[in-house]
Amino acid sequence: MQHTKSEQELVQFLSEEIAAECKAQKIKNIPSKIYGFDVKLDGAEVTLVKKSGNEIVTVCFNVNHTVDTDDASEAEVNPNTDRTDFAELKSKPTFDVDLQLGDQTLSFTCSFLPGESQQTDEYNDIFGIDEISIYKGEWSDKTYAVSGEILDGCLYDLLMNLLEEKGISNEFVEKISEFSAAYEHSLYIALLENTKKFVSGK
Repeated sequence: MQHTKSEQELVQFLSEEIAAECKAQKIKNIPSKIYGFDVKLDGAEVTLVKKSGNEIVTVCFNVNHTVDTDDASEAEVNPNTDRTDFAELKSKPTFDVDLQLGDQTLSFTCSFLPGESQQTDEYNDIFGIDEISIYKGEWSDKTYAVSGEILDGCLYDLLMNLLEEKGISNEFVEKISEFSAAYEHSLYIALLENTKKFVSGK
């Protein structure tokens, strides 16, 4: 089967793009452990699990649409190409933290704070609690959840301290960002390669 002009051009571009992305790839092998958490990968879903005594700490996030391209000041235009090269793209996924003890789960939804918030915060936290809930058995739509924004300030701080004690510290969350960026990049390269194979008819 003969390829059309657009297919040939697309395959040619994808070949160049794949080579460029592989060259720019900082981490070739995705780690199987982060700060004592076992890493489980399922497509764009990432699950980190750590067992401590009779308690299980689970962190879940999805790398889709997590890459931060807002900082236009970091962009540099390469005069030899039509594309804009970004100094470094960061992945900042929203993530869920589940503290499971028996059949009870204390669950947090957390997200990265904007840069401005980090600078004005006395403790320089890079993430915050968006939502908290507690439930027995499996989570469902009926589970009550409260927004982190309306929590008492003292309670919020104590919950942040609890998360830190369980290993969810600023350093760990920064590691999540680095891991997510590396894993998202590997998935992007795989998408380019699969698209090339599809268009090539292989």
